[in-house]
Amino acid sequence: MKKKQNNWPFYTRRVIQFISFSLFLYLLLFLDPLTERDASVNVFLRMSPLSAIGAMMAARKFIFNYWPAFLILFLTIPFGRYFCAWICPLGTTIDITDGFFAGFRKYARKSVYDGRRIKYYLLAFLLLSLLLGLQCAGWFDPLSIATSVFAMSIHPYIVHLGDSFFGYLGNIPFFGHVFSFFHTFFQDVLFAYHAPFFRAHGILLFVFILIITFGIVLRRYWCRNICPMGALFALFSDWSFFKRNVSSTCTSCGLCVEKCGMGAIGSDGKSTKEGECILCMTCRKVCPEHSVTFRRQQPPIQKYAIDLSRRAFVVSGITSAAIIPFLKLNYRKKINKENVSVIRPPGAVNEKEFLARCIRCGECMKVCKTNGLHPVLLEYGIDGVWTPQLIPRIGYCDYGCVLCTRVCPSGAIKRLPLEEKRWVALGKARIDHNRCIPWVGYSRLPELKKEWQDFNCGVCEEVCPVPTKAIHFNTYVDEQGREIRRPFVREDVCVGCGFCEKVCPVLGTSAIVVEGIQPQTTVKKERDLKILPSGNFLPKTLGNWKRITETKAYEGKEKLYEYINGGAEPYLSYSFIRVTNAEYGDDTGKEILIDIWEFETAEDAFGVFTKDRAGIDIKLGNRAALFENYLCIWNDVYCIKVEPRQGDIPAGEITAAGKSVIDLMPYKKEMLPDIVRYLPENNLVKESLKFFHKKIILDNIFISDNFIEENVFHLSEQTNAVIAEYEYGEEVSLLLMLVKYPDSNIASSALEDAIQLWRAWGENEMVTDAIHTFQSKNAYSTSFLREKHFLAATFLSKNREEGEKLLKSVLEKL
Repeated sequence: MKKKQNNWPFYTRRVIQFISFSLFLYLLLFLDPLTERDASVNVFLRMSPLSAIGAMMAARKFIFNYWPAFLILFLTIPFGRYFCAWICPLGTTIDITDGFFAGFRKYARKSVYDGRRIKYYLLAFLLLSLLLGLQCAGWFDPLSIATSVFAMSIHPYIVHLGDSFFGYLGNIPFFGHVFSFFHTFFQDVLFAYHAPFFRAHGILLFVFILIITFGIVLRRYWCRNICPMGALFALFSDWSFFKRNVSSTCTSCGLCVEKCGMGAIGSDGKSTKEGECILCMTCRKVCPEHSVTFRRQQPPIQKYAIDLSRRAFVVSGITSAAIIPFLKLNYRKKINKENVSVIRPPGAVNEKEFLARCIRCGECMKVCKTNGLHPVLLEYGIDGVWTPQLIPRIGYCDYGCVLCTRVCPSGAIKRLPLEEKRWVALGKARIDHNRCIPWVGYSRLPELKKEWQDFNCGVCEEVCPVPTKAIHFNTYVDEQGREIRRPFVREDVCVGCGFCEKVCPVLGTSAIVVEGIQPQTTVKKERDLKILPSGNFLPKTLGNWKRITETKAYEGKEKLYEYINGGAEPYLSYSFIRVTNAEYGDDTGKEILIDIWEFETAEDAFGVFTKDRAGIDIKLGNRAALFENYLCIWNDVYCIKVEPRQGDIPAGEITAAGKSVIDLMPYKKEMLPDIVRYLPENNLVKESLKFFHKKIILDNIFISDNFIEENVFHLSEQTNAVIAEYEYGEEVSLLLMLVKYPDSNIASSALEDAIQLWRAWGENEMVTDAIHTFQSKNAYSTSFLREKHFLAATFLSKNREEGEKLLKSVLEKL
């Protein structure tokens, strides 16, 4: 009786192949959240020896990030061409699709080429091309192809189909809510909360279909005849410890020949083509005589060498040398004196090195939050095909995002910290005066004077994320006080993010267009910008007031302590730069003091204004409040305070002095912190709103009968928080606080710590729809709700339902 063969190698290979492919799909589907956590999501791309050698040869630099590729290549020496059957995601995909074509192969004519030589000639062509400075290895790298296909074609198609399918079923009366549940589950599983779109996705899908369609005729046709990385592995597998051996018990039944996916076994069932066995262990499993083993030595008679022609290699070399100059010709670059206006991702190295390093994997395009990165086609030359570019009209570069700098395996996009990335200029915005609405209106000024129309727009300035704004206005005011605010770009601070181009309301081509710059530059940081010193806003005379002291500036932490020792900490919790002051007097002996507080951002100046404001709102600057004869004004990055020093000074004179200061400042449109827009407007007491970052501001606001000593809400410089009062009749009011954290993990920790603290106080706890509510002995209710990286809370509510209802309104806005 024949001893039963142990098939554990075959099933081990299947398990590892399944795990590898599942991991590949998981890393692609959840690329965004994993990259947010700084996980090694590009590990598969870093395993490619072809891309590693290609990037290093073209860039003429060693790239340490590719150490997994050299490990894979080193393991090929003892284990042979194992990668193709055990790990390669494209190989696994082809195995799956070949299974679907099994029925067709029975009737297909085997007349296609199967000589195994093309992949070696293609490898030689690619390597010589790299020596001549053309990086095209990524076009043929199986890991780059698999990543691009799944990320930019298959996944978006599935998402679109799923959204359409569940969207249709969701409209069915009575049963629609059931399908809505399944739609949400579908979105969670595929991380598909919005359907992405990528330029030229059809071309990529066509290439993929072409690769798998050969499976109708021969299994793993790509791996057998075309894959240059397979050729590279084959060259290193000659020293393998695992070579196919066939014993004398073989009956040449042909079963192994039929089942071999690579067609690596000769027709007699004993010989094996050199470099073609990928150790799938199928022949060992199916052999009825158990004749197949894998050993260090292989009988010479069982070796079948691939006939590689020297002449063909010479032809490959000549072809490469002849074609490369043609492929590198670039008409657009020539007419622009070697400059191209393509907008590369933030952190991209100089253009020549970028083209050399980029492996065309599409990982940066997949991870882009705004779907703004798309592949270049032929508009910047053949050598730039499938490299990433930002198309602002589709999606802008998020000012607070660095994901694309974390996923690049080759270093074509440098890794950048967020603070550094914010000052990197990808390009510069340019306004077309023939299309811009205010500029078109200004050109029709003679007609407007007869019949006035409002041509003001300013959307580009509103969305500009640069703290000092890269877009300003040149304002024309007619005799009747009507304005036309014409935008212009400050190139010294423009980072070329493209947000302005994205939102421009002009149909078709935007009226403001971003043009890329290479190499990318660093714009001047706010501290380095030549902004008018705040002392320039305190001249010798302000209307009827004359300056009676020299201007004094207190810059930085230590100087502020000198000015207001004991009260400096709240101001230092914002991005304080300096405070400048001077005293003014008039002919009657009255004296006033003017303080001009300057901060790094307009948001923080607004925060100080909300902290110090009192009294009634008046129209001055961006916002102003007057309490008796004490005036507080917010204008851009400044918070101005005017207060009486001596004499009985009417509020009107204080206001006039404040207006004189504002008139000296450049016009800046009011831009509230983003977090403010999430506050529900109904019943909001607007003058109660306070914007802050740190706990020291919250300590001065009564939110509980118990003092909160610890920083349970995890407030820091990186958090944005707002708190405001809501009134429901004369006796019912409550406070709403909303905090935005850098990530959801911190928000989750803050919620847990707050809940633990309120529990420690012994308050009654209730949980309704993810809202945690506590009720104190004084019948005050406190409610908490977390949504992603936001934490919302209501305090001092006499009506629990009102507090929970308010949190649900916040949730809708989020």
